[in-house]
Amino acid sequence: MKLKDKVSVVAGFDSETGRAIALALAHEGSRIAGCCKSMEQGQESLREIEKAGGEGIVVTGDVSGTATAESIVKATVEKFGRIDVLVNYGAARRIMGSVMDVTEKDFEEEMRVDLMGLITLSRLAIPVIARGGGGAIINLSSIAGSGVKGRALRSASKAAVNSLTVAMALDHGAQNIRVNAVLVGPTLTAELKKRPEQVTRLVEDATLKRLHTSEDVAAAVLFLASDDAKNITGVLLPLDAGRSLPTY
Repeated sequence: MKLKDKVSVVAGFDSETGRAIALALAHEGSRIAGCCKSMEQGQESLREIEKAGGEGIVVTGDVSGTATAESIVKATVEKFGRIDVLVNYGAARRIMGSVMDVTEKDFEEEMRVDLMGLITLSRLAIPVIARGGGGAIINLSSIAGSGVKGRALRSASKAAVNSLTVAMALDHGAQNIRVNAVLVGPTLTAELKKRPEQVTRLVEDATLKRLHTSEDVAAAVLFLASDDAKNITGVLLPLDAGRSLPTY
C-alpha cells in the first residue's frame, strides 16, 4: 500500500470529488480526517470509507476560519497522532462574468473559499506535518488560473492558488514537505451528467475527446501524495484531457 500508516486531511469531504479523493487515499492505507460543511454528507462519505475497510473521522465547519481549522488539526492529531497529507479543496460557487460584474460580496466569498481556506488549514497543518518528518500538500486548483473568458473572478482566485502553491513549495521544501496542485478542468460529475448537451460540447472541445471523472482527479492526487512523486514539488499538473493545450 502506497500510504500505509499515513494520515490524510481531506477538505471538501462532502463533495463527489472530495469523497473520491478520500476513498482513493484510504484504499492505499491512509486514515482519513474529512473536513466538510455538512455532517450528514460527511458521515455518508465516512461510511463509504469504512465499507472499504478504511478508518476516518469527520470534522465540520468553514476551513477558512481559524477556529475550525484548529479543531480539524487538533481532532486529527488526537485521533491519529500525525498528519502526512493535506488535500486543500475549496469549491466556491461558479461566479460568472467579467470584472464589470464582480461585487465585493462575490470577491470576498471566492477568495475566502478558494484562497483563505487553503492558507488557514495549511498554516496550522504544516508544523504537524513537519514534526512527522514531512509529507505532501495537494491543492485542488483549475485550468481557469490561466484566464478564462467570462470567469474573471474564478480566473483570479485560481491564479492565486497556483502562485501560492509554488511559493509554498519553495518555503517548505527544507521541511521535506512537497506542495503541488492539480489544475482541474470540467469534471464528469453526476450533476454534469444531467446536462448531456453541455457534456457533448465539452467533449468536442477536449483534445482527447473525453472528460475526466472524480476518480481521475483522485488518482492524480494519490500519485502526488505518494512516494511515487517523492521528488516532485511546485508542479501545477493540468487534468483536462488536453483542453488547455495551445491550438496554434
